[in-house]
Amino acid sequence: MLRTGPSVFERRWFWFLLVALIVRAVFILWKVSDVRPTTGPGLWYFDTPDTHSYFDPIESLLKGGEYDPDYRMPGVGAPYLLFRLFLGPVGGRDAMVVLQWMLSGLSVLLLTLLGVRLTGSARAGWAVYILFLLSTFSSWYDTSMSSDSLASSILVIQAYLFQRGLDSKDPRLLMAAGFFLGWAVFLRPVAALLFAPALLMLHLYQEKPRTIRMYAIFLLPFALMESYWVIRNWRVNQEFNPLTNQGMMPDEIADRPLGYLMRFLQGYGGDYIWWQPNADIRWFGLWHGAAEVDDEGRNAPPPPPRAYAPGYTKDSLMTVSALIRSALDGDLTPSDSAAAIAKANAALERYTAIHAASAPWTHHVTSRFLMVRHQVLQNGAETLFARPFSTLPLWMKLFKLLQMILYPFAFLVGSIAAIVSIIKWRGSAPMLQVWLSIMLMYMVLIYPLGLKMAEWRFMVHVFPIALLLATCFTVDRLSIFRGPASDA
Repeated sequence: MLRTGPSVFERRWFWFLLVALIVRAVFILWKVSDVRPTTGPGLWYFDTPDTHSYFDPIESLLKGGEYDPDYRMPGVGAPYLLFRLFLGPVGGRDAMVVLQWMLSGLSVLLLTLLGVRLTGSARAGWAVYILFLLSTFSSWYDTSMSSDSLASSILVIQAYLFQRGLDSKDPRLLMAAGFFLGWAVFLRPVAALLFAPALLMLHLYQEKPRTIRMYAIFLLPFALMESYWVIRNWRVNQEFNPLTNQGMMPDEIADRPLGYLMRFLQGYGGDYIWWQPNADIRWFGLWHGAAEVDDEGRNAPPPPPRAYAPGYTKDSLMTVSALIRSALDGDLTPSDSAAAIAKANAALERYTAIHAASAPWTHHVTSRFLMVRHQVLQNGAETLFARPFSTLPLWMKLFKLLQMILYPFAFLVGSIAAIVSIIKWRGSAPMLQVWLSIMLMYMVLIYPLGLKMAEWRFMVHVFPIALLLATCFTVDRLSIFRGPASDA
């Protein structure tokens, strides 16, 4: 039965939010105590391999220079700048953890309210609240100096504000929703295309005389942010760059062996994650960490038959591998190392072009679908604990197994729910469910199918949305057998 008044989550929002913040804080302290070096600076934060690309431009600004390097849009850098001005680089990073923690806790409450709004069911609300509260797939990034935790929370906040704005036709809420969707773009530029379905939702929800006004209100925050960014990029680079300034990969990757290898592997749908044991890229001699698992990539699987085209052979690729290994192992002089790298890069560039010309279907079509598996197929708890699973106490094993169940449940059932909703968008599916479904499917598939990019962490950004759709879909199906849900 649909609600006739405020739900328990709305009436007692403070207590539900407080519990969410406490649990998220426990996860942070747990991660810090489990894997963070005790001698490191700061209290809670973890730098990642990408942290410098978010924060170095801010440090450059504070020294009187430009926002440089400018590959990243300042979705992470802007809030860091505010903290950095008063707290210094270490304190600023810890303050970022506090911000991410607060937004992460808030997203638990808002996701629950979305579940209640979607179903009108207390059962769905409680199920969403408990499952997301216990999940670590996205919250484990709350300590990481990257865009992942923020992106996950911001998309939930945006969805909540957008629905509230559509329901109430309150221009302030729609403006806030536009701001948060704009922030999502500055965190993950691929989110820019979400403005198209969002405007369609506005068109379908609003009376026609007000549509243009609502468009303007919704777009205003992003238009202001984007205008400033575009003008800045034109002034500095003399280029019209509405999103990133260096393409899909930063120059520090694109112009090095890693970039050449990535482009070659993307052509046949290979796994380019060099820190993942047994990934395809490690066979070529480019690896990081877990050296003992695959002998620095020597035991990684060789390129499959689809990787080849007339013009190069396995021996050709083995030569490239030998050049890269000899250059990176430190056995060569600097000049010889540079020569080996240049030779390997030239060969990879040539082979990539040959593959594109000789195997266009594999290179441009099949490879994209193969990239999906590299992104999606994971258990959702690979980095949860530093210790091997066999050494964990029983309660930690059970907790990790829970995470390993939640991941496939969220994305398998959530994808089914999303597809059903999109198919029925002009029928019985609620508009909120359609919007959430579009966000989920787009943010999962744009990376592998659109950009040939595939990393496990890309799934983090829409995990809450997937879990919400999966939970509501399941509760709705179970209610057929249990009878009507009680009021929330």
